[in-house]
Amino acid sequence: MPGLKKKLDDFLKIADCKMHYTFYNGFILEFEFKKTNFPHMAGLHKLKDINIIQTYLGKQGFANQILSKIKKGALTEADIRTSKYFPGIQKRYEEFTLENLFSLSYSDVIIDFDITKLAKSRLKNTKFILFEKNKNQENRHLCIAGNQTGGFYPETFFFESSDYYVKNQTLEKIKQFQIIKADGSIYFEDNF
Repeated sequence: MPGLKKKLDDFLKIADCKMHYTFYNGFILEFEFKKTNFPHMAGLHKLKDINIIQTYLGKQGFANQILSKIKKGALTEADIRTSKYFPGIQKRYEEFTLENLFSLSYSDVIIDFDITKLAKSRLKNTKFILFEKNKNQENRHLCIAGNQTGGFYPETFFFESSDYYVKNQTLEKIKQFQIIKADGSIYFEDNF
């Protein structure tokens, strides 16, 4: 287990980089992970019985405060595992790794996610879902939402043991995946 600070340090390697996907149908999806996405993507906002999280939850600057506490060692892996809410996010937290974010790029993608095909969901802004089965045939999901200017952003990351969010959706294959640094250089590229 890498620990919370290591998990953050790994995530920061791709923060502020453009994630650029070209699909076989010609569509291009591009978004950036921001460092402030980390607490939500890892599920830390759900651990509301931890004092540090409770202090900042729902307030402006929550993500930056949590990142600062992790970097300073004031919020650790041991701390989050003591939360009574940790079992509810444990799979999500453990599956949220840089390696798994990369491997999501080697799977099919749900395009034009249709929430009406689900009995219940809070993914109101989701347009795309990158998903992949883990070794136990359970699904990791990275949801990408659309903003009002026509751009895209990472909305959430979660773990679901069933195909609930995947079944009956429209899938497309990725033709090329690139990670582009802020200076325009290619950090990573692969063609399929």
